[in-house]
Amino acid sequence: MFKSPKTTILRIIIVCIGILIVFSCSEEKDMREGVVEALGEPDDIESGGSGPYKYELYYYLNKDLNRVYEFRKSASGCGSSGNWYVESIWYADYHFGRELYEPPYIEHAEVKTATSGQALKISAIVTDDEHVISVDLFYKALNAADSLAVPIPMAVSDSTYSATLPASVVKAPGLEYYIEASDGNHKSKLPPSGFFAIEVTDAQPSKITTANKAIDRKNSTTGEPLPETLNNGSSPVGP
Repeated sequence: MFKSPKTTILRIIIVCIGILIVFSCSEEKDMREGVVEALGEPDDIESGGSGPYKYELYYYLNKDLNRVYEFRKSASGCGSSGNWYVESIWYADYHFGRELYEPPYIEHAEVKTATSGQALKISAIVTDDEHVISVDLFYKALNAADSLAVPIPMAVSDSTYSATLPASVVKAPGLEYYIEASDGNHKSKLPPSGFFAIEVTDAQPSKITTANKAIDRKNSTTGEPLPETLNNGSSPVGP
């Protein structure tokens, strides 16, 4: 059956409108969360504008980062107020005239496993362009609330800082920890966000294998083998 060009065009328009509705209603991830998860909390946040011109600036003033993330909010629709996305990334010093800083640098080999009931030593090398004021180890039980993390000051020897978790807290299924260092003005955290996870397993009982060996008895004077009746433990003297 022949269809008029107007009918065909109308159907195409309806399909296009449907596609636009689907994409406008699809949920997008809040990109602010992704940046914070990767880089940690920003040193400063600036917001402004309104409606479709609303923005937020996340400043990372660490010399190793030197970034400003400009976030914009997408148009609202389908019951959603819109989603935050990265519009631009700038240099904090060049584009915004912000002063950069160098926080303490933490070098640490992640501890991934431990044995239940055994004290656990955790160490890190911490340096700074001026001086390190403090280094602390924060730990908690696996999957416990972040607010329950317990701080332990780490003792220093040269540039190596160490702390030992007591055996009483090293329990299965595991622990989580992070290291925080301060130079008095700025702090560093490793990992930048969240915790390292340690899998704690129960100690395996040692297995003792006893081998039955024949006893080769010899005369202590001559070195000659004793009679078989003595070698097998029976007496040659009858009752």
